[in-house]
Amino acid sequence: MYLLVTYDIVSDKRRRKIDKLLSEYGFRVNYSVFELQIDPPVYRTLRQKLQELMQKRDSIRFYRHTKETIRKSEELNPSLSHPFATEESYVL
Repeated sequence: MYLLVTYDIVSDKRRRKIDKLLSEYGFRVNYSVFELQIDPPVYRTLRQKLQELMQKRDSIRFYRHTKETIRKSEELNPSLSHPFATEESYVL
């Protein structure tokens, strides 16, 4: 399963914890955006961990992608890689 995770976390301390957690599952592509490739059971575990860290005013969104949507996506900066291009860097 390919996911794009975006977040808006009010507390700096919580945001650092969420950053650290997401870094264990994928890689950062923007300040508050991560790309992940994980299996459904791992997704459920990650989702639960994130829910436990969140507070009422925080927002975390998961956008699911297919191989087709990834193939059609592009990165405009030639010095950066294509979305999900570095799958070998994922921790599964």
